[in-house]
Amino acid sequence: MINKRSINAALKRAGLPVEIQNHGDGVSYFTSTLTGGQVGESVLVCYLKQQSIEGWVSDARFALKQEGAS
Repeated sequence: MINKRSINAALKRAGLPVEIQNHGDGVSYFTSTLTGGQVGESVLVCYLKQQSIEGWVSDARFALKQEGAS
């Protein structure tokens, strides 16, 4: 099942210092586990399950690159 918990667990296993945030409005974004601030741009996906866990990990890596934090 793809949900916030499973995505955040995968991000943690990948060693990425971010968590997914989604408030059911069709916009998801990553926040830093260190600062709590948004990392990178928003991800426009209506439902978390619309992409794979691997896709979310890839998006998180891209967001970190946008911030120059990788």
